[in-house]
Amino acid sequence: MPTWTLTVDIAAEPDAVWAVIGDPVGVPKWFPKYVSATGDEGTRTLVNDQGGELVERLLTRDDARRHCSYSVIAGAPVASHEASFEVVPEGTGSRVIWTTSTEPKDPAMDMEARLTPAQTEGLQTLKALCEG
Repeated sequence: MPTWTLTVDIAAEPDAVWAVIGDPVGVPKWFPKYVSATGDEGTRTLVNDQGGELVERLLTRDDARRHCSYSVIAGAPVASHEASFEVVPEGTGSRVIWTTSTEPKDPAMDMEARLTPAQTEGLQTLKALCEG
């Protein structure tokens, strides 16, 4: 399964960054692709500006480590998917590590090329939010 990792360094304390990125329904605050999020019983539903829904299962959460993982279960052209976030100290600030593993339903689809631009935009928005 193709796997890639994106990182961003943020001039803010790790706990402050985790408070934003670790909020299961706070995704629309930092990921411009989504306008709303709801969650319950270990799942969350993200809605984009065209009304499309992405449903994710929240797999793990470790507040002490500032780490969580999730899996897309509906709303995307994937046969399998798992991703995680971790916030680690970096210098006087933080580093966010976003790792994604996914297998598309269509083997010809390059999921990394498809997802990386939006993920990069999300990380840059997170950086601006946390540093602002």
